[in-house]
Order: sequence, then C-alpha cells, then structure tokens
Amino acid sequence: MDFISWLETLPADTVGKLYSSHWACQAVLRGLTSLAKQYVIRMLFLDVPVTKSVMDSWIAQSSKSKHATAINRLKGLQLLLPSNVASNGQQAAYQLHPVFREQLRWAVSTGGKVGIDEVPAGVLQQAPSREMLSSYAQQQWEVITVPLLNQLKCTCGLGSSFASLQTLMLYLVGSICAESRSIEEQGFQFLLSDTYSQLWRLLRAYIASGEERSGAPLGTILNFLLQLGFREVGSPFALSGLDDSQRHIAADMAQLGLLMPFTAKDGSVWLAPTRLALALAGGSSGQAQHDVTDGFVVVETNYRVYAYTSSLLQTALLRLFTRCECILPNLFVGVLTRESVTGALACGLSADQIVLYLRQHAHPHVASRTPVVPEVVADQVRLWQADTMRVRHNRAVLYDDFPSAQVFQLSAQKARTLGVWLWEDPKAGMGRLAVQEAGHDAMREYIKSIK
Repeated sequence: MDFISWLETLPADTVGKLYSSHWACQAVLRGLTSLAKQYVIRMLFLDVPVTKSVMDSWIAQSSKSKHATAINRLKGLQLLLPSNVASNGQQAAYQLHPVFREQLRWAVSTGGKVGIDEVPAGVLQQAPSREMLSSYAQQQWEVITVPLLNQLKCTCGLGSSFASLQTLMLYLVGSICAESRSIEEQGFQFLLSDTYSQLWRLLRAYIASGEERSGAPLGTILNFLLQLGFREVGSPFALSGLDDSQRHIAADMAQLGLLMPFTAKDGSVWLAPTRLALALAGGSSGQAQHDVTDGFVVVETNYRVYAYTSSLLQTALLRLFTRCECILPNLFVGVLTRESVTGALACGLSADQIVLYLRQHAHPHVASRTPVVPEVVADQVRLWQADTMRVRHNRAVLYDDFPSAQVFQLSAQKARTLGVWLWEDPKAGMGRLAVQEAGHDAMREYIKSIK
C-alpha cells in the first residue's frame, strides 16, 4: 500500500484536514497518475463546477476505462466533490476540494519549495557528503530490517544500535502481526518488497503509534514527514529551528536513516536529509525505488545470479532462494535451484515475489533489456512453485449411508449447484459424497427435505 492508497482508507474529515497543508497537496499530486494529474490541473484555477459531460469530452472513446479509473481515484481521495450547482440544474457536476484547491494554487504560484535556511559556510563545510549520507541511510535501514532475518541476528555486525531502535521495530512487527499469525511469512514478504513500500508500511505504524503516545494530530506528524520529502538531499537545516514535536519526529527519522545528524564547530546540531527521505513524497513506488536504491542483480539464463553488493542484508535475502557459490567483498554469486526455491516457498514466499525482487533490483546494465529476468528462469521458478501445489487440502464433510441411490444422485447434483462438491463414489453402498465444510449446513437441510 503506497501513500495514495493509504489516504483513501482515511475518513473524509481526516483527509480534509490534511489538505490544509500544501505539503500534503503536493505529495498527493505527485502520487496521481498522469491522467488524474491532468484533470486536477485543468480544474485548479476554475471557480465554477465542471459538468460530467464536459469531463467526459476530455478523453477519446477508446480511453473510457482509464478515464473512469482516474475519476474514481480522485473521488476516493476526496479531491473531486459533487457540486449542487450545475449548468442546467439537473446534470451532475464536480469541483475540486476547496481547501486542496487553495493550497495547491499557492504551491503552484510560489513554487511550493521548502524555505532555504541560512546555513553558515562553516556548517556547509562540515556537512556530510552524498557518499556519507548514502552509507548512513543504508546502515540505519539495515539495522531496522535485519532483525526480521533470524539468521542475521548474531552475524550481521549491526547489533550495537538495535537497542535504541527497539521501539521503532515494535511498530513494524506489530503491523505485520496484525495481518497474519505468521511473522515469518509476512516478515520475508516485507523484506523482499521495494524500499518505498517498506518505508511507508513502517511509517503508517509509526504515525498511528505517534498519535497514541503523544496525542499529536496525524496532520502534524504527516506534514513534517512530507516536508522532509521535498528537501534536497544533503541540504542541512538546524535542529534548533524545530519545535518540540518536530524534534521528536526528527530523532526517530534519524534512527531510520532518513536524516543524518551532525554537529558544527560551535556545538549546534544540524540535520541533513538522505536519499531515503525522497521516498516520503516521491510519487509512485517505481519512481521512488529508482531514486532510493541502485540496482545490483544480474540473472543469467543458466540460473546464475550475480549481485554486486556489499550489503549483508541483501546477501542474506539472496540466500533465501539461491544456493550460494561464492562471496567476495562486493559480489555475491548464487544459483537458483529447485531445492533453494522450494525452501523459500516453504517460508511463505511466492514465485512471483522472487521474480519481482530480481526484476526490481536489476543492475543498470540489464535493467533496460526485455525481459529483465530471462523468461526461462522466471518460468522455471513458477513451475517449481506449481510442483509444490499438486495436492490441495480442503476441510470437508463426508456423507454416506444414503437411504436410496436417487437421494445420493440428487444430493451430488445439489452439491455441484452450490459449488461445494469435492468427491463422490456411487459404487460404495448407496453412495458416498464429500463436500466443502462451508456447504455442510445447506446440504444437511437439503438432504432432510428430500428423504
């Protein structure tokens, strides 16, 4: 679930309050599809409602489905509201959310950028470089995600900072456990997803927990986070310029790797956004992932996987579904085998997730080829998954000792009609019939009625 999808799940009143911030309005605009963006821009400086017929005329007949999808997304975000005033008094008309329209107008007219703080020359000289920011963000993010891999708890070498991040980790574990009883299955699926999805999943739990712990409004937390997403990477700002609630959020974001703190010679504390912060307001997950993570995986038709990475987390993830053959300081070499893939499937992964991971993390030299993952490899991984699904288990109820063959035949026909039929044996006595447990009550009443 990305930022836009999450907003659609919030109550209309809450979303309306969020639109009082131009940061939220700009982030929403970034996250919309191209067609939905065009509709917003067309209506942005209109003070009168737009009728449905006019909006339908904006697209060709061949694009009706895309038009309907864009309109539904705008309605779900409370951006497109029905108007009581229409041109002929009868036809439906729409207008942009008035608060959203006002804030986005201001952002478009003024540039909507974060105000640049007066940064002394000495502070700029001490500010971390982009390489330092990237290394810090990767290390901090791995400290958060590594504990989900039990085999890395003692060998990753990153345990020194884990104690200070236990609270943040609980947010993540809590959000995963709320969706499934199996922390193992959901945990591995989380780790294989792209950085943008991981970040927003954690932040959703963080925002909810922040409201409960401090009582801070959702808008206060979210607006500060979105503001970070619009700052330039490496552009420092002073901690002293933040209020108390923002300082607490900034401290947590520093532990997540979104902000890197450093101290100037005069003792003042400054914060520099890292590349991870771009994902906060980075639009679609694909774009954010391209901004945040560099590809490093090459998959060959002989099932070999070459990963140019020194990340212990990424190496451990690759070990989940490949057989490791060689590890160098900046290179992992593995092979996709039936045993390694079926072992990953037993942990709760799917073939599509494995292929998607390899595709999303493709090295720039192979990312432009089609397909990124050779078809023979992708198809074989899916076939290995199909081999594990030959037998399907269903909770069932067995009926036997029917009073007559006619009752058995009518019961079997009824089970097929209800869609709960599983198996039958007409040769065993007066017949035996197995149906899904969900259809037991209906079948029992039917058999009683025809006896």
